[in-house]
Amino acid sequence: MNAVFVKKAMPHLIAVVIFLVVAIVYCQPALQGKVVNQQDTQGWQGMAQQSFEYKEKYGRLPYWTNSMFSGMPAYQIAMEYPNKLSINYFHLLFTLGLPTPVNFFFLACLMAYFLLVVLKINPWIGIMGALAYAYSTYDPIIVVVGHNTKMICIAYAPAVIASLFFIFQKKYLVGTALTSLFAALMLSYNHIQIAYYTLLTALAVAIAFAIHSYRHKDWKHVLISGALALLAGGIALGVNTVALWPTNEYARETMRGGRSELTDTTNQENKSKGGLNKDYAFFYGSYGINESFTMLVPGIYGGGSMGNQIKPGGSTFAEKLSEEGMPEESGLQYANQIAYWGNQPGHAGPVYFGAVVCFLFILGMAFVKHWVKWGIFGICAFSLLLAWGKNAQGINYFLFDYLPLYNKFRAPAMALVIPQLGFMIIACLALHQVFFGQNNTAELGKNFRLASFITLGLFALLAVMYLSFDYTGNNDVAIRKNFYSGKLQNLSKGQQPSPQMEQQAEDFARSLMNGLRDDRQRLFGKDLIRSLIYVLLASGAIWLYLKNKVKPVYALIAVILFCTLDVLGVGKRYLSNESFVEPTDFESVFIPTSADLQIKADPAKHYRVFDQTAGDPFSDSRASYHHNSIGGYSPVKLALYQDIIQRQLLTGNMNVYNMLNAKYFITADATSGQPQAQQNPGALGNAWFVKGLSFAKTADEEMNLLSTLNTKDSAVVDIRFQQITGPPNTFDSSASITLIENLNDRITYQSIANSDQFAVFSEVYYPHGWNAYIDGKQAAYGRVNYVLRGMPVPSGKHTIEFRFEPRSVIIGDKISMWFSILVYVMVIASLVLAVRKKPWVNPVV
Repeated sequence: MNAVFVKKAMPHLIAVVIFLVVAIVYCQPALQGKVVNQQDTQGWQGMAQQSFEYKEKYGRLPYWTNSMFSGMPAYQIAMEYPNKLSINYFHLLFTLGLPTPVNFFFLACLMAYFLLVVLKINPWIGIMGALAYAYSTYDPIIVVVGHNTKMICIAYAPAVIASLFFIFQKKYLVGTALTSLFAALMLSYNHIQIAYYTLLTALAVAIAFAIHSYRHKDWKHVLISGALALLAGGIALGVNTVALWPTNEYARETMRGGRSELTDTTNQENKSKGGLNKDYAFFYGSYGINESFTMLVPGIYGGGSMGNQIKPGGSTFAEKLSEEGMPEESGLQYANQIAYWGNQPGHAGPVYFGAVVCFLFILGMAFVKHWVKWGIFGICAFSLLLAWGKNAQGINYFLFDYLPLYNKFRAPAMALVIPQLGFMIIACLALHQVFFGQNNTAELGKNFRLASFITLGLFALLAVMYLSFDYTGNNDVAIRKNFYSGKLQNLSKGQQPSPQMEQQAEDFARSLMNGLRDDRQRLFGKDLIRSLIYVLLASGAIWLYLKNKVKPVYALIAVILFCTLDVLGVGKRYLSNESFVEPTDFESVFIPTSADLQIKADPAKHYRVFDQTAGDPFSDSRASYHHNSIGGYSPVKLALYQDIIQRQLLTGNMNVYNMLNAKYFITADATSGQPQAQQNPGALGNAWFVKGLSFAKTADEEMNLLSTLNTKDSAVVDIRFQQITGPPNTFDSSASITLIENLNDRITYQSIANSDQFAVFSEVYYPHGWNAYIDGKQAAYGRVNYVLRGMPVPSGKHTIEFRFEPRSVIIGDKISMWFSILVYVMVIASLVLAVRKKPWVNPVV
C-alpha cells in the first residue's frame, strides 16, 4: 500500500522539486543575499521605518504613524496583530521559508499545479501550466517593481479556484475548508483588487457549473455547493476582519471612497459615487486594444521601460548615440527605457502569456468538452474589456459606475491576471485531451487544423500590423524635444545658437528618432518571428504525434519544453540577474544627507519637514524615513488631506504649512545643488490657542476661508462641529498648551489657562479611533481648518490626551482569532477524514 502511495505521489514530488529548482535558478542572486532593486519596496520602507523604530522601543507596531502626510493610520503600511493563531503559518509552510522573490514564484507554481491536479490534468502537463502561469511576464514585472502583496495574491488565486472545484466535485468538507483557507490567505495580504478579480473568476466558474448541473438536473448539488462556497467566503472574511474592517473604514475617508466634500463642477462625467474619479482610475494602465496582442507577441509595442529587450549590436538608436560619445551600455539602457510606444503614459512591460499557451488556448476552445470552458472564456473576454479602460470608455465608464465596488480600483490592465489564469487552464485541458483523452481521430485532426488556421490568421494580421505601424508614440514629441535641446545646448555652449546650429540639432534629433523607430520595428519583427517559431515547433510536435510519426511521450515532452522555454525567456527580460543588488546598495537611498542630520539634531523632535528635493514631495517617502513629513508616498491618501495638498500646499499657502507645523523645508542649494535645511520661523508648533472661530456652512466655504486665514490667531470650523466648540471665549494671552509626549497612538499635552480657551492641534483629523481625554475623562473634539483637530479646553491646569483606540482593530482581532481557529479545525478535520479514507488507494490523479 505504501509503495502504491509513493508511486502515485512521485510525480507530485518531482513537480515540487522542479518548481523549486526553476525558482532558484531564475532568482539565483537571491541565494547570495542580494535583493531585487524594487522601487515600490523602497517607497514602502520609507513609509514603514517609523513603525519599525517604534517596535524596537515599545515591542509592537503602532496603529498610527506620524511620518507621512502629517499623520495617517499605520495599519495601512505595516501592521501586526495580537492574535497569535494567524493562518499565515500556512503561508510559511507553502513557501518553505525561501528568500524573496524565490518564494513568490515557487508559491505561484505550487498553487497553479494544485488547481490542475484538481482538474485531473496529467501531472507533467500540470508542471508546464504551473510554470507558464507563475512566469507569465506580468509576474516578473511586478516583482521588479515591488508589488509583493499583489504577487502573493496572484499566487493564491489558482488555489481558491481549485478549492471551489473540490466543492463542485462533492468533496464538501475539504472543499469548504480549503476555500476558506486559501481565500483567507489571499485576503490577508490586503490586495483587494486581485481578490476582486479572483472573485469574478470564481463567479464565472460557478455560473458555468450551475448551467452544467442544470443540464444534468442536479439542482440540489448546486444549492449545497453555492451555500458552502458562500460559507467559505464568509469564513475567509471573518479571518481577515482585523484587516478588512479598518481598511474599509479608512477607504471611506480616502480618494477611493470619494470622501472629498468640495464641489467640483468640472467634467461631471468623470465623477463616480463613493469611488475614484474616472480620469484618475483610468489614467495609468488602460491597455490598448491592439496592444492586447502582446499576449501572443510581447514586443509589438516595444516591450516596456523595465525590460532589457534591446541587446548590444541591436540598436540603431544606441549606435547613433555612441557616435556622439555615449557609451554603448548607457545608450542601450536609454533605448530600452523609451522603446515602449503604446498609448499608456508609462509601461513597465507587456502582458505575455506565451505563444504556445495562446495556441493551445485556441485549440482548447476548438474541441475541449469540459463544462468550465465557456465560463472561463467568458470571464477572459470580460476581463480584456475591463483592461482596455478608457480605450473602451463607453462600457468601462458604465461598469465603473454600476459594477459593485469596481470604482475603488485603478490601473484597469490589472484585470489581465484573469486570462493569465484562464488561458493556462484551457491550454492544459487541451493538451491533456490531445494526449490522454478519448478522442475521435478525425474530429481531433479537424479541430487541430482549425486552431492552426486561426493561429496563422492571427500571425498574418500581426504581419500586416508590423508593416503598417508608424512606431511613433505619444511621448515622442517630448523625447525629440529633449534630444534637440540637449544637442543645441552642447553646440552653442551657452551662446546664442546660430541657424546652422539649430539645423544641426534638428537633424540630430530627427536621426535619433528614426533610429528609435527602427529599434521598435525590429523588436516587433523579432518577437513576431520568435512567437511564430515556438507555435510552429509546438504544433509540429502535436501534428507528428497525430500522424503517428513520433511517440506520444516525445511529442508531449517537446510541447512542454517549448512552452516553458518560451515563457521563461521573455520573463527573464524583466527580472534578470542585473535586477538584483546588494542590500547596502538598495538601502543607500536612505543614507541621511547633511540636511537630514542637521534637522535630526533638533531636540524638539516633534515637528514636520517638507522635502522639496526629491521630485514630487507628495509621491516620495524618502523624507518619511527620517522625519515626520508633510508629504510622503501612498496611493490611498486621506481625501481631506489630498484636498489640502491641491488647494493650499501646492499654491504655497504658508499659513497652512505653519498650522501643519512645517518647521523645516529641505531645498537644493543654489550653488552646489546639495540638500539644505531651512528653518521656518512661522511654524505654529504642536498645539496653540486661537483668538476666534469662523464657521463654514460648506466644505467650499471652509476651504475658501482657509485660503486667507491667519491660522495662528483664528480657526475655521465646519458648522456641523459648532456644538462642540461651545460659546465664544475670552482669549487669554498668558495661556499655554504644551506637548508632553507623542507616542504615535497616544499624544499628551498640558494646558494652563485663566479662562476657557479653544485649542487647535496640529494633528490630522481622523474620526475612526481617535478619542480625546481631559484629565482622564473623555471629551469631545471636532475638525477645524478642514483637516486638523480642535477642542475647547477649560480654565486651569489640565492634562489632555489623544488616544488612538480603533475598535475595528481591537474587536476585529478577536473576531479574526475565532475564525482562524475555525479554519484550523476544518483543515485538521479534512486531513483526518482523508487519512481514514486512505486516498492513495483511489487517488484523484
